[in-house]
Amino acid sequence: MRCFKATIAYDGAYFLGYAKQPNKLGVQDKIESTLNMLGIKSAVIAAGRTDKGVHANNQTLSFHAPKHWNAAKLFYYLAPKLAPHIVLKKLEEKNFHARFDAQKRAYRYLLTKNLKTPFLAPYIACGDYGSLDALNTALKQFTGKHDFSMFKKEGGATTNPNRIIFNAFAYKTFIIGHECVVFKIIGDAFLRSSVRLIIQACVQYSLEKITLAEIEMQIHNLKATIRTPIMANGLYLHRVYY
Repeated sequence: MRCFKATIAYDGAYFLGYAKQPNKLGVQDKIESTLNMLGIKSAVIAAGRTDKGVHANNQTLSFHAPKHWNAAKLFYYLAPKLAPHIVLKKLEEKNFHARFDAQKRAYRYLLTKNLKTPFLAPYIACGDYGSLDALNTALKQFTGKHDFSMFKKEGGATTNPNRIIFNAFAYKTFIIGHECVVFKIIGDAFLRSSVRLIIQACVQYSLEKITLAEIEMQIHNLKATIRTPIMANGLYLHRVYY
């Protein structure tokens, strides 16, 4: 058997998350069933599991295929069968583990105050936020190593809640005629819905609905103020570092 590394992008609006679902509507379901059509029976490992509605620009996968497959041949047959909602960007033969070998994962979140067209609704979150300075002040509280037990949703297989956030910041830009705030968070790994809970906390602080002290208390697992993640549609798994 040969091990392959695949880089894909996918439209999270068409799936119920990355992981396999009972109704077969997960990204993993689509990829594994497509491989099965080609006679390849392999579990597909991802660098990170995204929730329902969350997108990926550069998700990384690892899987195995029989030796008669090479990267060029497999790309030729696999890419068109995954399209249009999953794009196979790159495929190479590489002996590695997509999840355990990953060193960092970068997420981006797009937020606008005024969505001018319904056709962008699945891809840019719409909601209020305060000043950029306030958003960045709140984001700085999350950098470093923390126990994120109070910044996760129930579920997930991990038993270790400690994670490192290397960098977290926000900036403004225009995307298809919309002024947006873009959040960028880079960490070693993330717990379930952790990124969206962090961004929700920062947005609520920027709107003066919670204080920095309340954020710090939640980071230190003393009291949970933010329990509901920000909407999923603005979130993208942007890059995985190896």
